[in-house]
Amino acid sequence: MPETPTSDPQHQFKPGQRWLSETQAELGLGIVEASDVRTVRMQFPATGEQRLYARRGAPLWRAVFGVGDMVRDIDGIEMTVVAVDDRAGLVVYTGEDADGARLQVPEQLLAADLHLNRPQQKLLAGRLDRDAWFRLRERTWRHRGDWAVQPVRGLVGARIAPIPHQLYIAAEVADRFAPRVLLADEVGLGKTIEAGLILHRMLQDGRARRVLILVPETLLHQWLVELRRRFNLPFALFDHERIADGAAGGRGNAFETEQCVLCALDLLTESPSHAAAVLGAGWDLLIVDEAHHLEWSPEDSGLDYDLVEALADQTPAVLLLTATPEQLGRMGHFGRLRLLDPERFSDYDGFLEQEAHYAEIADIAARLLAGEALGDAQQAQLNALLGDTAGLGAELIVERLLDRHGTSRILFRNTRAAVPGFPERRPHAYALAAPAGYADTPGPEPIHPELAAGADWPAQDPRVAWLVELLRELHPAKVLLIAARADTVLALRSHLHERHGVHAAMFHEGMEIIERDRAAAYFADPDEGTRLLICSEIGSEGRNFQFAHHLVLFDLPLDPELLEQRIGRLDRIGQTKPVEIHVPYLAGTAMETLYRWYADGLDAFAHHCPAAPAVYERLRERLNAALLGEADVEPLITDAAALREQLNAELAAGRDRLLELSSHRPAVSAELVQALAAADRDPALFEYLSAFWDAFGVDQEPGPGGSFVLHPGRHMLQEHFPGLPEDGLTVTFDRSHALAHEDRALLTWEHPLTLAAMDQLAGSDLGSATVLLTRNAKFSAGALLLEMLYVAECPAPPVLRVQRFLPRLGLRLLLDERGRDWAADIASEALSGKCLTGNRKLASALITAKSAAIERMVADGEQRAEAAIAELRSAAVARMEQMLDTEIERLTALSRVNPAVREDEIAHLLQHRERLGQLLGRAHLRLDALRLVAHG
Repeated sequence: MPETPTSDPQHQFKPGQRWLSETQAELGLGIVEASDVRTVRMQFPATGEQRLYARRGAPLWRAVFGVGDMVRDIDGIEMTVVAVDDRAGLVVYTGEDADGARLQVPEQLLAADLHLNRPQQKLLAGRLDRDAWFRLRERTWRHRGDWAVQPVRGLVGARIAPIPHQLYIAAEVADRFAPRVLLADEVGLGKTIEAGLILHRMLQDGRARRVLILVPETLLHQWLVELRRRFNLPFALFDHERIADGAAGGRGNAFETEQCVLCALDLLTESPSHAAAVLGAGWDLLIVDEAHHLEWSPEDSGLDYDLVEALADQTPAVLLLTATPEQLGRMGHFGRLRLLDPERFSDYDGFLEQEAHYAEIADIAARLLAGEALGDAQQAQLNALLGDTAGLGAELIVERLLDRHGTSRILFRNTRAAVPGFPERRPHAYALAAPAGYADTPGPEPIHPELAAGADWPAQDPRVAWLVELLRELHPAKVLLIAARADTVLALRSHLHERHGVHAAMFHEGMEIIERDRAAAYFADPDEGTRLLICSEIGSEGRNFQFAHHLVLFDLPLDPELLEQRIGRLDRIGQTKPVEIHVPYLAGTAMETLYRWYADGLDAFAHHCPAAPAVYERLRERLNAALLGEADVEPLITDAAALREQLNAELAAGRDRLLELSSHRPAVSAELVQALAAADRDPALFEYLSAFWDAFGVDQEPGPGGSFVLHPGRHMLQEHFPGLPEDGLTVTFDRSHALAHEDRALLTWEHPLTLAAMDQLAGSDLGSATVLLTRNAKFSAGALLLEMLYVAECPAPPVLRVQRFLPRLGLRLLLDERGRDWAADIASEALSGKCLTGNRKLASALITAKSAAIERMVADGEQRAEAAIAELRSAAVARMEQMLDTEIERLTALSRVNPAVREDEIAHLLQHRERLGQLLGRAHLRLDALRLVAHG
């Protein structure tokens, strides 16, 4: 049943009917509120706007969906229309949802953002669009289909450098059914990025919608910024006030008001009501950072552990992050694994026995990879595991051993020793004499003497004069300075500017996020940027400043992990030069004690020290006493060095080579890196968006370094372009440029601006009917062609990802009046000429003269589409079965030798296979757009 124009004398407006605006499609589906003999009042719920139209000649079209259309009700339930019933002017739809259940929905309860696309009626009525929109519509569907099967989908959109082990882990974990894993890479290897990539891919695929991230309160801001800046993910930050506001607003559980929530774990454990609320909200994915703080033993557990256990028990997918999986004890490590798979990890003693067995397997693998011969006992053990291995190469044997490794599917652990690419560290120490009276009194914080020295402390502190001289010596190199406190940063920057004429950028927690981005961009600019960036401790969290090579540690933190994070801003994979670490300290003070603790006790400046957190935990009280002058320094340094060597040796000897191998398979990651690089080089996105901006009316102009500056144009198609701020946006298509300039958006096929543009076009009828006048030597004057675009549709829950098996642009036809299809001979982009949108009179005359021929060609196309859908369904089912059968067979075989393969994974895939077969068997082709091509 087609939509009806208001000029139809037999039609009457009736409250509750749904109508569309011909001139403002962005208003969505309108509903009649009231009408009289002269006017009709429409409400547009999608935008909250109301319009009053003169009844006669109103630019409105009656929206009545037909059999085969996909619709959605106000609760978000999708269905395919199977019957349409007109009841006294109001329509009731009968439809089938993805499970085949029948539903009845009156038109008043349809979702407001639905769009009705009837290309045939639109073309015959002369409601034409510019040819540019038809071209964009065709490219939109084609690109959507191509991207759905890309191996790097969900990974390209992140503002990250393509580091192989991170891509491998993200792809491996995100594609699993309800992944439950422990991400335990060493500091500096990117656990947060790995978790963000997994999250991003699961959100893009529709396999996670409700996400809860729990972190220590001190890391809330870092996570919030990283999620927004790297992954374009806006999370809601929940604190006491936000939870109270949500409950007071009469909306019940505050945690149900947002889909993606970031919250401090302590906030929940301190309040039983908050804990009950978060448990009652229901989540698809739970992420817990700093999971090593969760305390567990067979006899007891902490409140934080109990809460995470309760959440993990009812949440399908769980990611735990920790940089110290075993350093703080095997029992705690077992407790974390128990959160992920309580059935398998139910007995601690049994776990220890199994781990001893896995260590033997790891030793066999290490010998094989080193080319060393196995002893008789080891060879016998290998044969018992794999059978006869004669004639097999070492790599193949190790590959088979990986599949049998105990925790390799649940635990990912990469170490600096196994991942190449880190730069050399060069520490430089500067012992400075303290002025008389300065830092004589230790005070509550002896490592920060400036706190007790008054507002003009920079004029007294010898570190400041030393810094000025260092900047002169290092000119023109860029220097990153990190201090613990924001007030130190403010005073230091002011003093350098007023007394020494040194211009520096600042970065501290008192600044808005956009101000920090601008400061970081100013520092990153190689031509006009500042040489010096002064950061508070927040500067050591997550930011990448590897374009700089000089780091000044104005003071030192007590926590060795904070020190490693500071150095990690420059000491990163991809750093091209040695990292020069400058450490000034006041001789004879607590600052010197702390310097010696790190330099001589932990050797933490020159090298990454895996044992540092454990050494600090054991000797913390003695260190604090030494800083206060209440204990001797020398014995402390000696004991720290000995303990560091002992623990580092134990960790090195206990390195699980097999686990490291399973945590990163270079052959797989190399393909991902290659695919991501190919996606970055592909000019198709730039061409698509440039054409989209031009058609929409967005102003674009060249920006610095090959970037582009976008501004809302004066004559845009709509008042707002989705994702474009009113004050404009600087964008780039170059990944390396975006990494160096974090104030510029990295545009990819997954950026919200791109997705919003595509959603807007695909969800409207813009470009669905156009007329083109052209010349082609193959056709005589007066010849007529009708280009028809059919979209493949298959109603299904997003988690099933049916788009992997069905092309979005399911069929393209290019029919002449005799019924011949020219689509294989003439590509869509090869058709060009004069668009008749601007010549309505000529277009109307042509359509009127050829209306009968157009209707015949459309009918012919519908018959061809009916014939094509059977083959399309069959091919989709075959692709699905090949993909899932391979994975089912692999996991079934693995489950016989590795208990880490959960039975529910295999059961889930079997259920998916059966359900996908049913759904793909109901796929259909929908006519999406028509282009009438007349030859002059």
